[in-house]
Amino acid sequence: METRVLMVVCILLGLVSEGVAAPGNATFYVPHKPSDCHGVKEPGPMVVAAGNPIWNNGAICGKKFNVTCIGPPSIGKKFPCKGSVIVTVVDRCALPQCHTTFELSRPAFDKIVDPTLVMIAINYEPA
Repeated sequence: METRVLMVVCILLGLVSEGVAAPGNATFYVPHKPSDCHGVKEPGPMVVAAGNPIWNNGAICGKKFNVTCIGPPSIGKKFPCKGSVIVTVVDRCALPQCHTTFELSRPAFDKIVDPTLVMIAINYEPA
């Protein structure tokens, strides 16, 4: 009986740990070809360039992430966030000016936030 209880607890802990999102920030960019991941292949509109902290020598190429806008609300404006979007990593954020976790394509950025903003706080997790 104790073994079964221990197994159930371990399974539940594993499920909980998979759903934890990481904090970061995002801006938008215009995807270009060739990209660092897909060359000249057309990857679709919901794409992202990864920043240095998660680039990992390109190991992240092709991975999908659920990106959620969490703020920050601008002073004097209503909360700018509109939800989440699933994106695919197709590129590396251009150096040295890259100071974000992700640069989202404009369609992906506009789906989750008021398009008048330039930088947002996000949570992200594997999709």
